[in-house]
Amino acid sequence: MMPSMERLLIAGILGGTFDPPHVGHLALARIALASGLVDRAWLVPCLRHPLGKEPAPFEDRVAMCRLLVQGEPAMDVLEIEREIDGPGRTLDLVNALRAAHPNVALRLLAGSDIWHERHLWHRYDEVARLAPPIFVRREGAPPIAEPCLDAPPLVSSSELRAILARGERPAGLAPEPVLAYIEAHGLYGCKP
Repeated sequence: MMPSMERLLIAGILGGTFDPPHVGHLALARIALASGLVDRAWLVPCLRHPLGKEPAPFEDRVAMCRLLVQGEPAMDVLEIEREIDGPGRTLDLVNALRAAHPNVALRLLAGSDIWHERHLWHRYDEVARLAPPIFVRREGAPPIAEPCLDAPPLVSSSELRAILARGERPAGLAPEPVLAYIEAHGLYGCKP
């Protein structure tokens, strides 16, 4: 009798500040899942901003990510960054995920613009070995020497924050439950 050759679950790691999460994040996760390269998409909000900016509270960003993926059975929001000590480097995240999920193969979901910045990453080669990147074309980014999935809609969290700070409602840029959460909690200059 041959031993079972069960295939490992493959999870795509979509890390970021998610300040706030928007339809571009959701589309990127959907594109990765539709490609068949991953079985699950894990949204992983960072605890601290890598460049020292002050994002909305971690709990609010996690809650908004959960609202973003509600109704998406192949997507999860992980709060593992709470458990990582240090500056919040991608390598630390990948190692923590490997320890917490030893039977899951990891892939890093990244915009193609990241490929041009990989020399700035802490031990990028090791990150790429442990969680081989799946690049998604990013509008306006120069072409890269790696295969890329199609680009999601061009939306940015900073654009969303600016619209909210002006007192406008950015319809279509974030799902309604996320916008309702932002308004109810008075985030980004909204009046609760």
